[in-house]
Amino acid sequence: MITVEKLSKSIKDKPILSDISFEIEAGECVALIGPNGAGKTTLMSCLLGDVAYQKGTIRLFGLSPKDKALRHQVAVLFQDNVVQKKMTVNELITFQQAIYKDCLTRDEIEKFLQFSQKQYADFAEKLSGGQKRLLQFVLALVGKPKLLFLDEPTAGMDTSTRQYFWEMIEELKSKGITIIYSSHYIEEVEHTADRILVLNQGRLLRDTTPYAMKAEEKQKVFTVPSRFKSEVEKWKEISDLEVNRDNLIFVTREPDFVWKRLENSGCSIRDIEMSNRSLLDSIFMTTEREEK
Repeated sequence: MITVEKLSKSIKDKPILSDISFEIEAGECVALIGPNGAGKTTLMSCLLGDVAYQKGTIRLFGLSPKDKALRHQVAVLFQDNVVQKKMTVNELITFQQAIYKDCLTRDEIEKFLQFSQKQYADFAEKLSGGQKRLLQFVLALVGKPKLLFLDEPTAGMDTSTRQYFWEMIEELKSKGITIIYSSHYIEEVEHTADRILVLNQGRLLRDTTPYAMKAEEKQKVFTVPSRFKSEVEKWKEISDLEVNRDNLIFVTREPDFVWKRLENSGCSIRDIEMSNRSLLDSIFMTTEREEK
């Protein structure tokens, strides 16, 4: 369904995407993840035909992304959580239905939205942030797209709305709709994605699955009392040392070494906390730090 070969995009000689290639089959749900500036939004814009690229080829259903024949097969939910002002929810639904010859029925739309009758009669701008996002998402589904692009789809949603969104994604997957989305939520990727494309600095680092990434070599995260700071900071086998008032937190791939050195330094087992950090965890933690 989607073929990308050696895609490259630069702005003023600065590489944004570099030699990216992958294929996506019909019915797959694929997550684009990576730190801010990795190229996720630019890649999605290239796939939509909204951004020109210098090298490579993109084909959707065998067609160029700019082909007008794709208009009724592809839908997109952009990152901005903005709805049309001075239009009611009812009016927005009616307007969207009028665009397509074959569209969702009113009953199907209401089943997705689960709004009250008052909310349908209200101006869309009066909805909460999560309700606006849900409305935008359902409006993108009105034309029954075969391919759906979602840019940070659950931004602004509360926990319960996000859980409901995941349920809708599962329903769409069961109908064979192909979904490509970007996300900063690790649990979202673990719940919904069949595949993961990991981007960093414009390069495709991994084409994998949530299960495979979680199963990769794990780092160990240690938390120990702060009184061991002078000893711990000497060790080359640790990284990401975080010094707090009461404790130290650090990462290592040499847990046996760290455990023995802590024990030799007089650190009791009762003072040590240890947990796993997978590559998938690390990617999302990097993104979270950049957003703060």
